Amino acid sequence: MHWLLLIYVCLDFLPYVVTSPVTYENVRGKPYSVSYDHRAIAINGVRTMLISGAIHYPRSTPGMWPYIMKMAKNQGLNTVQTLVFWNIHEQKPGVFDFSGRANLSQFLQDAADAGLFVNLRIGPYICGEWNNGGLPVWLNQIHNISFRSNNGAWKTVMRTFLMKIIEYVNPYLAKNGGPIILAQIENEYNGNDQAYVDWCGRLVINELSSAQLVWIMCNGHAANSTIETCNSCNCLDDGWIDNHRRDYPNKPMLFTENEGWFQAWGEAVAIRTTVDTAYSVAEWFAGGGSYHSYYMWHGGNNYGRTAASGITTMYADDVLLHADGTPNEPKYTQLSRLQHLIANYAQILLSQDSIRTLLPYWNGQKWLIGTQQFVYSYPPSLHFISNQNDNTYNVLFRNKNLTMTGHSVRIFDDNLNLLWDSTNISDIRSDNTEIFPIVMGPLEWRTWSEQVTSYLPVLTSLYPIEQLKITNDETIYLWYRRNITLTQTQIQSHTLVRVETRKANALLFFLNGEYLGEFDNHDHSQGSLIATISLDLSIFKPNQQYLFEILSISLGIDNGVWDNNFEYKGIVGNIWLDNQLLVNDETNLWEHQKGLIGEYLQIYTEQGSSKVEWNTQWIKDINKPITWFQTRFNLNHIVQEDLNANPILLDARGLNRGHAFINGNDLGLYWLLEGVCRDSTPCCCQQAQINCLEPTQRYYHIPSDWLMPENNLLTIFDDLGAPSPSSVSIVQRVVIA
Repeated sequence: MHWLLLIYVCLDFLPYVVTSPVTYENVRGKPYSVSYDHRAIAINGVRTMLISGAIHYPRSTPGMWPYIMKMAKNQGLNTVQTLVFWNIHEQKPGVFDFSGRANLSQFLQDAADAGLFVNLRIGPYICGEWNNGGLPVWLNQIHNISFRSNNGAWKTVMRTFLMKIIEYVNPYLAKNGGPIILAQIENEYNGNDQAYVDWCGRLVINELSSAQLVWIMCNGHAANSTIETCNSCNCLDDGWIDNHRRDYPNKPMLFTENEGWFQAWGEAVAIRTTVDTAYSVAEWFAGGGSYHSYYMWHGGNNYGRTAASGITTMYADDVLLHADGTPNEPKYTQLSRLQHLIANYAQILLSQDSIRTLLPYWNGQKWLIGTQQFVYSYPPSLHFISNQNDNTYNVLFRNKNLTMTGHSVRIFDDNLNLLWDSTNISDIRSDNTEIFPIVMGPLEWRTWSEQVTSYLPVLTSLYPIEQLKITNDETIYLWYRRNITLTQTQIQSHTLVRVETRKANALLFFLNGEYLGEFDNHDHSQGSLIATISLDLSIFKPNQQYLFEILSISLGIDNGVWDNNFEYKGIVGNIWLDNQLLVNDETNLWEHQKGLIGEYLQIYTEQGSSKVEWNTQWIKDINKPITWFQTRFNLNHIVQEDLNANPILLDARGLNRGHAFINGNDLGLYWLLEGVCRDSTPCCCQQAQINCLEPTQRYYHIPSDWLMPENNLLTIFDDLGAPSPSSVSIVQRVVIA
């Protein structure tokens, strides 16, 4: 009988003996299988805990990727998650680009070199606060297309792109010894087109089956051949875990987006507290989750013209690795401690199902059993104790009285030694960086003013044409020009001009080359509106013809795309001057000029800068709209040599709004727009705001591989007029602790 008992004990512990943790290093370069059961993703049949973070390859640069991967690995991740960005790979139909920041294969190789698995979220619609949700604007021109639906035209282009990406990443699939183990088709689909969902499912099990991957569909409808996953702030507290167990008892629980959220222009910087993030992650693993991914882990930057409507250049800064690549403390260290702990106990956690046991709590008078204080125990060695209530309570576990603050998790071993506390961050230094100027003295500028009339080709029309039909999103700028004759009533200091336009759009108004004013909207949304602005026309004369010009600037194409939905920019309807409709006139057509002359000549590059006559008397161009500024600087005063760990930044103080270029590379939209704090709690997962009434974003990250030791070319295009260019500087953010 004693021998029989010993056999049972050995069998009980057998999983711990034979299923040691699987890492990518164990399988790299050798074909391996990926499958799943109700508890976890399995690598070569072994349940594997996947601790992941979102890192988007075009929101950083190839020179940064190895550093970011190393930081991820050191912080406790074993998996990297990325979206796939269709509109940077296929900017023109049938012409694919995988170079520079679009070099997906190099990104995958860097992940593999760091020993990280990859979750490839192909989409192809990705949302992601990315321009047009990742869809190329040229799709709008396809006859009878209806996005993300059981529409023949959409399914044709979607299937073609999916097959292209799978073909491209084939060397990096698990079946070929590569790091890709999970893939996603569609993204947060909450429409009601079940036929489309079923079609996605058939793609996975038929034409995409050769990839031999596990496929997911997140935060919405999921096909039977995929695993539905959670995107949320807390997938336990919001009931997702309980619902998933009920609806999909044979599929594991995967958390694809634990939201760090994003930053919008005109709002103060919003943060999600470390203790709330830690509480959410710990509860997820306690409740039986076997895949967890931060969205974002490294937010990175929306370089160029890639940000969606109203989104700042620093995409998501209050995440574990700042947009500039420095650790966000105390979040980085506190979650690192949890992740290493989870990794050490992973096989014990995955060998069994989670069971919640309610615990007694003290209400001030007696012990009660409620619903918000409980423990998840994983014999023989781990216990997660949680208090979901807002308030602090004492709870009783194994006759030990424990004080649990509101929304907290504490992890104990079997001897009730405290292993980790979600609220204890007192020993982690949060002021871990310092900013140093590295270019001494003011920069020596020269200027060139964008010409209002130009030699660039124009398109004429009886009426103003919607912007994207002309630009195809190859530039954010479009000039509208037409002659007008002012009436006596319009010659006044407060002439009201109204233009039918769209959200996240700016309009600059000129008459005979004279700048009159601007309208802008920076909402993170889409939709029509009427731009209303009062212009001073008192210096002009009635019954005289003038050249009326409007420069339209797209401030991002909204990322929300669904069936029968097209986003528009620029002028989308009528224009009124002093309540008088500017009527269409066949003898007086509208001219449309795509882009700027400076863009066309690429004056922000070494070669292009010589194509215009620069003015060294730059003081005269202060506060002058549509003006280019250019200077050079050396990196001979850097504080730390590693420019990935200690990044170089453009301090844009003294500018207004526009784009900055370093050695021909577009840093993205800068805007010294004041960030306003809300009266109520910020959106979604965020709990607080900082830097009220300061610019939403003052510093702009310059990637290390865009820099040279000497003679760096810095070019600024300020569309509103720079008030104090002498205040602009180049600085270094140095990690000091």
